[in-house]
Amino acid sequence: MTHRSRTARRTAVVGTVAVLLGQLLGGLPAAAQPSALPGSAFPLVLDVDMAPNPVCNEPVHGRVEVYDPTAAKAGDTVEWRVRAGAKQLAGGRLAMTDSVGTAKFRIPFDRVPATETAVQIDARIAASSGDEAPGRYGKVWRDTIRRGCNPVRVASVGDSVVWGQGLDHDQKFPYLTGQALGRETGRGVQHMDYSISGAVLDAPELPAHNDDAACLRRTEKQDPDGDGEMEFGEVTQQMPDVFCQLEKAGAQARAGGYGLDLVVINGCINDLDPFFGIGVGITPGSESLPEAVKRECSGVGAAAENPAKDVPYFSGAKVGYGGRGMREAIEKAHSLPGHPKVLVADFYYALSRSSSPLPVKRCSVPGVIGKRLASCKGALGKVAERYEQYTQLANAAYRQAATAANHASPDGPYATAGDGLFTVDNAVLSPDSKVWATPVTDPAFPLRTRACPELSATRLQCLSAAVGHPDIAGARQYADSFLLNPSLRDWFHLPRQGPRAELKAPKHAQAGSEVPLSVTVDGKAPAAGYRYHWYFGDGTQQETDKAAVTHAYDHQGPWLPRLVVTGQDGRKVLVETPRALIAD
Repeated sequence: MTHRSRTARRTAVVGTVAVLLGQLLGGLPAAAQPSALPGSAFPLVLDVDMAPNPVCNEPVHGRVEVYDPTAAKAGDTVEWRVRAGAKQLAGGRLAMTDSVGTAKFRIPFDRVPATETAVQIDARIAASSGDEAPGRYGKVWRDTIRRGCNPVRVASVGDSVVWGQGLDHDQKFPYLTGQALGRETGRGVQHMDYSISGAVLDAPELPAHNDDAACLRRTEKQDPDGDGEMEFGEVTQQMPDVFCQLEKAGAQARAGGYGLDLVVINGCINDLDPFFGIGVGITPGSESLPEAVKRECSGVGAAAENPAKDVPYFSGAKVGYGGRGMREAIEKAHSLPGHPKVLVADFYYALSRSSSPLPVKRCSVPGVIGKRLASCKGALGKVAERYEQYTQLANAAYRQAATAANHASPDGPYATAGDGLFTVDNAVLSPDSKVWATPVTDPAFPLRTRACPELSATRLQCLSAAVGHPDIAGARQYADSFLLNPSLRDWFHLPRQGPRAELKAPKHAQAGSEVPLSVTVDGKAPAAGYRYHWYFGDGTQQETDKAAVTHAYDHQGPWLPRLVVTGQDGRKVLVETPRALIAD
């Protein structure tokens, strides 16, 4: 094949996929339209920092950031307030001289509730004259406040999955995981988020020669207050990469004089290019997913020169090709102040074989007929297949990275790959979907309508970026599943929630043949009354009242079977096989 014909084919495929994505993200049924106009969210509270919180014996010093480009153009003043129920803890007025306005506040210690209490922070346009009514309050920022001297400190780093594309900050799974740990330990939680949508795991030459400390001298437009946390993380950008995010988390911890207890981390999907790389394999270097995942997630096998550096479309592969893998990121996370434990968030099924309406509805559009229609349906089937394959390969790479880091650790195991227990039926347009299927119904859509045109060079991609990411129920499932993770419960001394169970599986199996899986409780067959939710590791699951099942794997693994055992009292315990299962 000539260079010209290869280029033409690649351009045609890019165009076809762009049309399909446009159809998926565009033609929305009436029921999918936003229930409220984006403007009703403004003035929008972009971020609230309260430190220390929980507070031991001193005042809480806070900072509220209000975002409203229209108010800034009009030279308006906003009124903001911090409330705990009907009680106002702080408030003030802020002249909007720029799109983002910042105000500081102080809450005396004697006004801080003794136990965890919900707080709401919102803002409105102030009256410009005595006879004019103020505007309506915009979207509420929700958080908590309490007294306490030793909070669980959680930092999150990663891409749009950890950032929680489309979600409010208190709906994201790192926040929910930390909140649950704070409640179960009685310590409360302090969560710091350094992630950003679109981030690559490692951009080898940004900064040059993996000089992560140089990241501290770089300013990002998504970080208007310069504290390292990306207030505009909803606006996609490849940098700062995960290693730079870790550098910023460490710098902030050292400056604040505290140690971290837990780092929630993910990464490497953007290094492959989630659209044209994982989806259809046309981004150079993504043709073979096993090789690409090994290179980007495990940091092994990169060529001397990045073959994707000049692709004519938005792609993280331009800067994220090669570089360090997840094991190095885990080890860097553990080196931060406090030597925190590390929870690697497994990937979920964004698109799968269960996304059945996709080929039928999205290929049958004007201009897609005949051979193009057949090609469209075939391409979409392969997209789903490749996304399933990526999910399984990336999660296996995460497990291997955590295991290798633990084996090399002089102070014992500190890393685990936590699974959200997602299945193929949770993918977009699937029967039990737990991801956003449209770009306009998520809570962060109002923010994107203003911030994407202002801050993003790829406006349409930015506006639709929530599609395919875990929705509110999906983020909650991540957090609930993480709290079942045996390592996490052991590290934070959480009580056992269910029986002492052990999942048994053969080391090897024949693809297509029935594989026996069984569970024992205290070394023997379980008594009656338990419920068993089997997750086979290939995206499928089964619920039974029996302590043994069989399952046929249709191709090679590695697969890691997991099982949630529920007792008659409703308490649950998660067990997994000690090693992954390989189908020959």
